[in-house]
Amino acid sequence: MDQPGTLIKFGKLEHLQQIRDEGLLYLNNLPYFWNIEDEELRGDPFDCAVQVIRGPKVTMVMPDGNEVTICSDYSARIHPSKPERINIFCMYALQPLIEGAFPIDNKNKRFGGHALILINRDEFIKRFESNLKSQMIVGNADLVEYVNDQHTGKLGPFKKFDRFSYQHEWRLVCYEGPGGPRTIRIGSIRDISVILPTDEVNKQIKIHFEPDAEPDRP
Repeated sequence: MDQPGTLIKFGKLEHLQQIRDEGLLYLNNLPYFWNIEDEELRGDPFDCAVQVIRGPKVTMVMPDGNEVTICSDYSARIHPSKPERINIFCMYALQPLIEGAFPIDNKNKRFGGHALILINRDEFIKRFESNLKSQMIVGNADLVEYVNDQHTGKLGPFKKFDRFSYQHEWRLVCYEGPGGPRTIRIGSIRDISVILPTDEVNKQIKIHFEPDAEPDRP
């Protein structure tokens, strides 16, 4: 995440307070995201798919002139190996220079009534990276790239379909997990974060540029 900005976690107040007070990061495993049914909020059966394969509808004209369908449009996904041991932690990446990242789309309010906002993103990243290293946990963190909903080919853990782009996601992906949810404790982050009601986020965050110095958006 090389652009200016910060990270935000939307959720229930009690869960965000645990993150702030204890540095408790809760990582669900991949099958959780495949199977959850929440109108494509967290649920995504294509999450981390190694590859997406699509095929066309095939029809045939019978001797009597009627057309019959041999096979319908289909899409298939190739799963990574040991998906139950892949764990994910997600946050919203607020990047004021990226179009669509701010103001935050109101759809994100569905994640919860409060938001934990990092006031020192780099220190947060430094702390969890140090924790992963000390515990010898293999993981990667990066922004998600959004691709066309009809994308065919490679996908992986850091590409998702455009229908999720309002989430402007940054994610931590850890491997060789316990086969279920995973928790990582990085210690209190009260010194580098604040909690606000979700409805207040767009009101409280202000973007300021020096006169005549507003940069071009990528």
